[in-house]
Amino acid sequence: MNIPAKDDVIKKVGDLKVLPFVARKLLETISNDKLSISDLNDIIEKDQTITARVLKISNSALYGLRHEVTSLQQAIMILGFKTIRSLVLSISTKSLYKKFGITEQMMWDHSIGAAIAAKLISADIGRELGDIAFTGGLMHDLGKVIMNNETPEAFAEVMMNMYNEGINSITAEEEIYGYNHTEIGSKVIAKWGLSGVLVEILEKHHLNNCSLDDIKDPVIAKGLSCVHLADNICRALGIGYKEPDETLLLHELPSAVFLNMNEAALAKLAEEIRETYNREKSIFQ
Repeated sequence: MNIPAKDDVIKKVGDLKVLPFVARKLLETISNDKLSISDLNDIIEKDQTITARVLKISNSALYGLRHEVTSLQQAIMILGFKTIRSLVLSISTKSLYKKFGITEQMMWDHSIGAAIAAKLISADIGRELGDIAFTGGLMHDLGKVIMNNETPEAFAEVMMNMYNEGINSITAEEEIYGYNHTEIGSKVIAKWGLSGVLVEILEKHHLNNCSLDDIKDPVIAKGLSCVHLADNICRALGIGYKEPDETLLLHELPSAVFLNMNEAALAKLAEEIRETYNREKSIFQ
């Protein structure tokens, strides 16, 4: 089986040309402090599909706005530049799938679930975490998407080994590739110029060889804990998996301990995530 070198994959997919036009233009504006609402509106409205999804998500229960958002410009004014950018970049990740069969649908469902879960988890932690948690949740497994695109046969073997042998994705990937999705995803978005916080979240979201208490930046630590917990709650609920993992003890996870969430609070949270996911998932399709 021909497995490409890690650096070759990162170099290839790190090229901005793999992203839709609107996403590329937005990435070019990240450091532009003089960008106006009108400028942002003009960039996004060039893609009617993305515009429609931004409006749908803006009006969803995830943002809980009191009045219906009827225009892109209004959405930008109410939600702000950072939130709209995060939404557009997150929505654009679906375009990276080269094919869309059962495996890809499961990965996308899991990404949606993790985004919704991470946003709900972040709600009581700090307003500044909402966009980071949402985007981190939706993009956390980007490396898997890339590996599946570039080497579908090898990735299919990874999936088979995970389900047949009961091993986790990191172990299964490293056995076949010699590297894993956290390395690929984090380095690709770093090449795209996304924030260091998101890079850290994609790199460390499994918390392998990483302690949340040792992370000095509180935004990174909290954002990472939201995404790690969201990822595992989705696993426990079976969102993006063949079946729920009923053996998972959520209250013992390092992210749950870090966020000081007990068993009762997690059970309530998981049910809220399940209901919100079932109600809102169609807006991402």
